[in-house]
Amino acid sequence: MSSVSLLVKQSKHDGAAAMALSQCRLYGIGCKPDRRAAFNAVRLAAHLGHPDGRRARIYLTAAGIGTRPDHSTAMEMLKELAKEDKFAAVQLSLLDHVACEQRLAQVQPKIISADPYIALYPALFSPAECKYLAMLAAPWLEQAKVTVDGDEAQFESVRDADSSAISHLTEDLIVQRINRSIAAATGTRPQWGEPLNVLRYKPGQQFKPHHDGRGSGEGPMRIMTALIWLNEQFEGGETEFPALNIRVRGGVGDMLVFRNVLEDGSEDERLIHAGLPVSHGVKWMASRWIRASDFLA
Repeated sequence: MSSVSLLVKQSKHDGAAAMALSQCRLYGIGCKPDRRAAFNAVRLAAHLGHPDGRRARIYLTAAGIGTRPDHSTAMEMLKELAKEDKFAAVQLSLLDHVACEQRLAQVQPKIISADPYIALYPALFSPAECKYLAMLAAPWLEQAKVTVDGDEAQFESVRDADSSAISHLTEDLIVQRINRSIAAATGTRPQWGEPLNVLRYKPGQQFKPHHDGRGSGEGPMRIMTALIWLNEQFEGGETEFPALNIRVRGGVGDMLVFRNVLEDGSEDERLIHAGLPVSHGVKWMASRWIRASDFLA
């Protein structure tokens, strides 16, 4: 019996198994991707009382993953869950203060380079929004890994930071607003973005020169990258584009956007970049790689 078949059997009475099944269905782990089946597994986990399932059902409903998008229903579900779930209550209390979508209309991007395109959006995200992302990811941070030729994930040699991706099953309504703002700023769609990735660099840690388009695997090309500074209590750690002789150091809530491809869709080698070593303090960043079409199959 395959691992997915076993999860299907176990999920009938086990909320944790239903959540594991939803992840397999959503991302095609051991099976073909199936958004509707992923949503049904989340709904089953919620029915069985699994806390992550009850939250994920709200998130998928709001985003329209495996079901019709229905933000108003998601909000009503969140309000009901907040009566007994402290984490849901925190989200609900913060939502009224998340104004990045409105702020975007007032932010004037600074064009660092017109060709290739590199732009800085100053203070697009508030300190509270940045702190929330760091707090959300902190319990799940681990040394960054990469899968090589389909083999088991290995520690990356190019990056030694700690990282945590906020998957679609944990992408709450606050994170969804942040991701919508990123999409609007980049002229793309939220569905094109990979899960938002939170990174923590301690002294000496870095991201060596690399090109983001090369991490696309078999899926659509990563056409754009968005980087958000979540704090500023550190020294060093600038983002460097060696071929362009450009170094960028943002402040809290600043977002750096750059286009990874040429007009014909091929990699723009000028966009090889690095996160230089942190010399003092701890650097917190969020990154979102944006594909040429929907990330989920």
